[in-house]
Amino acid sequence: MRWSFWLVAVLVLALLAGALFGIGQFLLPNDLAVTRIVQIDRPRASVFALANDLRIAKEWSPFYAMDPEAEYRFNQVGPGEGQEMRWNSRSRRVGAGRMTIQDSEENVSIESDLVLRDRASLDSSLRFERTEENDTSVAWTMSGQCKAGWNNVVCRYSNLISRGVIQQELDAGLARLKTLAEQLPDVDFEGLELNRETVPEQPILFVDVTAAQTAAERDAAERDGRQRLNEYFVGNSIVTDGSVVRIWPPVRDANNYRSWIVGYPYDGQEPPRFSGGVRPGRTPGGTVIRFSHNGPRDQLGQTYLRACTYLVAHRELPYAAPGAALDCKQQPEGVVPWEVVRQTTVAPNPNTGIAETIEHTEIYYPVEERR
Repeated sequence: MRWSFWLVAVLVLALLAGALFGIGQFLLPNDLAVTRIVQIDRPRASVFALANDLRIAKEWSPFYAMDPEAEYRFNQVGPGEGQEMRWNSRSRRVGAGRMTIQDSEENVSIESDLVLRDRASLDSSLRFERTEENDTSVAWTMSGQCKAGWNNVVCRYSNLISRGVIQQELDAGLARLKTLAEQLPDVDFEGLELNRETVPEQPILFVDVTAAQTAAERDAAERDGRQRLNEYFVGNSIVTDGSVVRIWPPVRDANNYRSWIVGYPYDGQEPPRFSGGVRPGRTPGGTVIRFSHNGPRDQLGQTYLRACTYLVAHRELPYAAPGAALDCKQQPEGVVPWEVVRQTTVAPNPNTGIAETIEHTEIYYPVEERR
């Protein structure tokens, strides 16, 4: 009778295997897609910046949270399309793998390939949507497809089991992204005109200007400084192209007065004598990000705020340490931006009809060269 018991057992197992195969083949989906959504209290340009550069994205990756000591390597492309990140971890949950950005539409979407060694190949899709309150809705989707072949049914059952794990990982990553983004200044820099470039130092003749923080006192002090420069240039037959250079050392005195440099670029030999507080100097040089301001001078501070927020979000400034709450209303320590006023016009304000000064100004922030 023993042989009949084993025969029945084999038949039961065969029927069970056939049933499981049939369920997997005909009832379980061949595709896996998990989407999770989070609302972030920051403009979408800031949130996008934290995701479009994989060097930053690893900070909020769920894998990074599992093993911050994992080894990461990046190619020399990007941010954005073509950038690749590879990692290797001793943690079995993290393992090894790579992520490559296949397509990136600024402030709208990021499409990536995710390859987990010995486990799976998945597609990652991030969508960024601006809300009515100028916050950001981020939808993160992980999807994959079981390949045809002998292990297709096994893959379908694996998807069924891993769905809950992927959901937890997406939720964890989005929560970290929210925390990281909401540490940034709440300033929208979307649409800001900018360009990364290398600029040479330039000789200038300048005067030092000091004034309180009111616009009227600042403008009066600068007019006086430029008048001294003009008199010196005329008296020494020096020709300038009309551009005005301002350099802003991050120094204030106890009474909140502010000093800065106002100068004109020039060509030719350095003059032999100086008067009226005029001195020779040079503009900074090197790798910079150049921002454009075209509007009233009293709105220049807002452009600086937007520029600083851009640099913080993109980790371009040395003071932008991960995990630190950041404030761009004060000039970052050790960072000396400068500006060049290319053109100044006077035009009536369309709302008030009062004449105001319109500046076409380039703001230069020194940054580290990418490697």
